[in-house]
Amino acid sequence: MYSLSFLFTIIFFRGTLNREKFSSGTRFAYDGEMGLSHQALYIATAGAYANQRKLEAITNNLANASTYGYKKNIVAFEGLYEPVSPITPLSPKLYFQLHNEQVSQRFVLFDETYIDFSQGALIETGNTFDLAINGDGFFAVMTEDGMKFTRAGNFTLSPEGYIITQQGHKVLGQKGEPIRVPFEEWSPEDVVITPDGGVFVGIRHGEERKSIFVDKIAVYSLPQDITITRKVGENLFDVQDMSYVEEAQNYEILQGFLESSNINPISEMVSIIEVQRAFEANSKIITTVDSTLATSIRDLGRV
Repeated sequence: MYSLSFLFTIIFFRGTLNREKFSSGTRFAYDGEMGLSHQALYIATAGAYANQRKLEAITNNLANASTYGYKKNIVAFEGLYEPVSPITPLSPKLYFQLHNEQVSQRFVLFDETYIDFSQGALIETGNTFDLAINGDGFFAVMTEDGMKFTRAGNFTLSPEGYIITQQGHKVLGQKGEPIRVPFEEWSPEDVVITPDGGVFVGIRHGEERKSIFVDKIAVYSLPQDITITRKVGENLFDVQDMSYVEEAQNYEILQGFLESSNINPISEMVSIIEVQRAFEANSKIITTVDSTLATSIRDLGRV
């Protein structure tokens, strides 16, 4: 039995993809030689490969269902079109001579993994350094690879007094510098973070207590375009072109709250069952066609 990756490669080894614009959008066409006996094998392999990629995305979503601020992955597909002619069916050479209604879809191709940026539910924890963004925006943190962004606000305090992520990345303030909370006499209840991101610390000197402004947490709006904004691990996002990054406007920071992932586990489990059934159906077709081809070749050799 051939591997999916090997069978899927065969499709493009014997032909190429052509892109053409139609009124309904961009479509792809296969331009190559394809025998009728191999069509079912190619089509089933393309379907199985597509379902395999979708299954990988769903299982990754489920694995991160309890990860704060996690954003769901959505797999998108595109149709691979082959021309249909009433005179010479399945003749790729006639593709550019055909009209829109004469083009039929024969394959499905993995296109891209998109990100669902919708907000997750807000959970109250009561912890001082648990922060949730209600609305648009991302926290900015400094990593070894530069500035990254996250929606996960389960922060803590480092021994040096910096507000950091669970991985140790420092949270940045409005001026682009890490936020450090003074060590003078204070306790967690003395740290107040306002809805606009202002960080205040209550400093105590004996019976006297005064509130000191430390910094303002930076919150940025990122483009929801996978060609610009992408996941880089550790629940972080990277932006390819920082000129698209702007200060967020429509948001509030809730202290003592966390944003859950935007994953619906029940929906994802249903999707897994559907994808597995589709994958198994395609796999059976591949096995059947492969067996039929083997039998045909064996019988042909006896003639």
